[in-house]
Amino acid sequence: MNFRRWVVFTFLVHVFVIAVDKGGGLILYLLTAEHADQHGEASILASLPFIVGALANLGLATAMVYFVRRGRYAAQQCFETALSVAVVWGGLVATMAALVTLFVLPALRPDWQVDPWLVLPWCAVVPLLLVASYANSTQLATERVRDYGVVHMVTSLAFLPAFFLCFLWQGGDVAKGHVPYAVTWGRLLSTAMVAALALWMVRKVVTLRFGLHRGFLSEGIRYGWKANLTSTLTYLNHRIDLLVLAQLYVAPQGLIGDEAREAVKSQVAFYSMAVTWAELVWHFPEAMRDLFFSKVAGSSHEKAREMTPILARLGLALSVLGGVTLLFVIDPVMGAITAVAKGSDAVWLRDWSPTVCGALLMLTPGTMAYTVSKVLQADLAARNQLQVCVNAQLLVLVTMIGLDCLWIPGQGAVGAAAASTVAYVASTFYVLIAYARQTGTPWWRCLIAQPADFVYIREIVQAVWSKLRRRRT
Repeated sequence: MNFRRWVVFTFLVHVFVIAVDKGGGLILYLLTAEHADQHGEASILASLPFIVGALANLGLATAMVYFVRRGRYAAQQCFETALSVAVVWGGLVATMAALVTLFVLPALRPDWQVDPWLVLPWCAVVPLLLVASYANSTQLATERVRDYGVVHMVTSLAFLPAFFLCFLWQGGDVAKGHVPYAVTWGRLLSTAMVAALALWMVRKVVTLRFGLHRGFLSEGIRYGWKANLTSTLTYLNHRIDLLVLAQLYVAPQGLIGDEAREAVKSQVAFYSMAVTWAELVWHFPEAMRDLFFSKVAGSSHEKAREMTPILARLGLALSVLGGVTLLFVIDPVMGAITAVAKGSDAVWLRDWSPTVCGALLMLTPGTMAYTVSKVLQADLAARNQLQVCVNAQLLVLVTMIGLDCLWIPGQGAVGAAAASTVAYVASTFYVLIAYARQTGTPWWRCLIAQPADFVYIREIVQAVWSKLRRRRT
């Protein structure tokens, strides 16, 4: 694997994915700018299938890459076993999620009444997510990085057209609450398309059939359960505070009934917007994560020990630069977009900006620091040091939820942002210490940029520019 070449390709793919995803987020904001409560509800519905999907994933995607790259099992054995698990286990988890949401929760909390047509689509997404994940991980395990990137691009491209198709099919009326329904049904439609594409592309390296290789299933779960626990905790850490915020925030005095519920959903919307901006600094390590894991899994200890600190400090330097920039540009950018679409920036400046900018200011230091943790955890996972990753994610979850309980009731989105930052910084310190002890690498080598790093950046930028120029010609 030519790592630098595929770094360039993967980075370009991720830039494209960011543009599409954030463009879709802006469109959703413009649709719901005057109905922030619907934006908040849609944000929760958009997150639920991925939370349940992370819980359902037994870690076989990570195990597949690890064992195939190590030469332990053939790709065919891994794929057909994982495909069977995706359909059977994924279908069972989806059914359980639907039953809990529609029957158990309303029995425990009578005021919890959810429309089945909002619940059933996101539940049905779960097995499709597993199919797409396992099929695409097979491509990464067999070094089909280009096809792996294509599936990620289509994942982003497919949702927005599917959303609008469902939105217009219902009547396209925001005031009547059509946005949440369009989000959940659009996600089902787009995920089905992605799963079909992933299966169609992976057929070049494996035969599409169900099977059960007990050796891989047993070892895959033993290895993968910690990887799955890590990824589940990671996704929960990034999204569960939306759910906690919706439950713990206390609406201002004088608001009761529907007004209080709308105020709570609006806080979720404001925090979701702040998270969207703050997490932009993670896209460099996120773009490299899967490729880097595959590289380290197939490399010697010494090669990985040289490469990991470089990526960690590069990621930190880029995230600091990006994070500071975000704080200065969010108001002008969102104000301008709102003015173009609505004829005035008053909606943004009056309703959204005060809370969103306050939350972003609190959240950005944590997301910048956590960039280092993301890179180091990918390295540790590839070395089969998954317990460190699990501990790091548990530290984030426990710290964040504990502080959420203290700060969210009175401070809402800003309190949730402060809790996340404290949790991210604490976890990053833990991972730094653990990585230094495991590898003998001084901790400061993962933080402090060195002159040679800028040469590395220059080479990547030149390669990206050359690739773009060749495409133009």
